[in-house]
Amino acid sequence: MDQSIVTLEYELRRLAEIIKNEGRSELKKHEITETQFIAIQWIKEAGPLNIGTLAKHMNLAISSTSELVDALSNNGFAERVKQTDDKRKVSIQLTKKGESVIQSVILKRQKFLKKIVEESMIETIPIFKEQIHKLYSATEEGGK
Repeated sequence: MDQSIVTLEYELRRLAEIIKNEGRSELKKHEITETQFIAIQWIKEAGPLNIGTLAKHMNLAISSTSELVDALSNNGFAERVKQTDDKRKVSIQLTKKGESVIQSVILKRQKFLKKIVEESMIETIPIFKEQIHKLYSATEEGGK
C-alpha cells in the first residue's frame, strides 16, 4: 500500500479518536457512561427506536440493551413511550436532558477542533474543509 495512504488513514483515525475523547471528558459532568452516550446518539440520529433496533445499531444483546435503556430512563436521558398505533410496542425517545448532553459533548469537540485548526492552519481552513467534504461525499453515507 502507498505509504501516504497508510499515514493518512492512521492520522485520520487517531485524530478522530482524539476529538472523540476530548468530548467524552464532558460525560463525567453529566454522569453518563460512554455506552449510554453512544445509545443516546443513536436515538438522536435514527430515533425514536425500539429496543431491538437500538440493540442492532450498538451490536448488543436485547437484554443488555434493555438494561441500558432502563439506566437511561432512570437518569432522565431517554424515555420509553408507548406507540399510539399499538400499545404493546414501545419506542425509546431522547429527552431534553439527553439532547443537552449530546449538545454539550459536540460543543466541546467543536471548540477543541477549532483551537487545533486555528493554531496550525488558519489560512487553509476553507481548502481543508472542502477536501474533507469531498472525501466524505465519496462514501456511501456521504452521498456516493
